Amino acid sequence: MTSYAFINNILHVSIEGPATIYDLYDFLDELGNLHSLPENLKVFYDLRNASIDLRLDEINLLSKRAEEKTLHCNSVKTAFCVKDPKITAYAMLFSWLPENSKINRKQFSTKEAAFEWLNNE
Repeated sequence: MTSYAFINNILHVSIEGPATIYDLYDFLDELGNLHSLPENLKVFYDLRNASIDLRLDEINLLSKRAEEKTLHCNSVKTAFCVKDPKITAYAMLFSWLPENSKINRKQFSTKEAAFEWLNNE
C-alpha cells in the first residue's frame, strides 16, 4: 500500500508491504496529476517496510517516469529511507539514473538523516 501527504513542504511517501512495478507506475501517474507540486519539490520515501521486486530495466523505466512527471519542477530532491539490502540497492541504482541535473536522489538508513539532507539548501 502506498500513501502520501505533504507535511512541512515535504512530500512524505510511505510504501508498506508488497508493491509491484504497476503500483509504482500508478503512484507516479498520480503524482504527475497533482497540480500543486512546489517548484522545488522535496520527497521523502519511507521504504523500510516495503517489499519490492524489480528488474534493472524496470528501475530505469521508473526513473524516466519520475523525471517526466516532475518536468515542471525547478528541482526535485528525493530521499529514500531504506533498511533491506535489496531495496537499498534499488534506491542506489534509481539515484544514479537521472539524466537531468535538477534531480538529486540519495538513500539513507535513518529518517533523521534523510530529513537533514532534504532540509539543507
